[in-house]
Amino acid sequence: MSPLAKKSLFWDTNIDNIDLLKHKRYIIERILKFGTLTDYSWLSGMYSKDEIKEVIKRERSELDKKSLNFWLYIYNIV
Repeated sequence: MSPLAKKSLFWDTNIDNIDLLKHKRYIIERILKFGTLTDYSWLSGMYSKDEIKEVIKRERSELDKKSLNFWLYIYNIV
């Protein structure tokens, strides 16, 4: 199942209106913050490593401190 179909990730959004390219940052942030390993596997197949890293490094990221530190470590971002 695509993570986009999960209300637990996108509870505040009409899923039918999500565009994979237009809402890339939003999708990546939600999955990195609230997703499972299966969701992350889908994410890493959908977007490149550089696209994901770009969202993680973003100054005004929606990631909470704990999630941000985890993904900074995983992607070896200093």
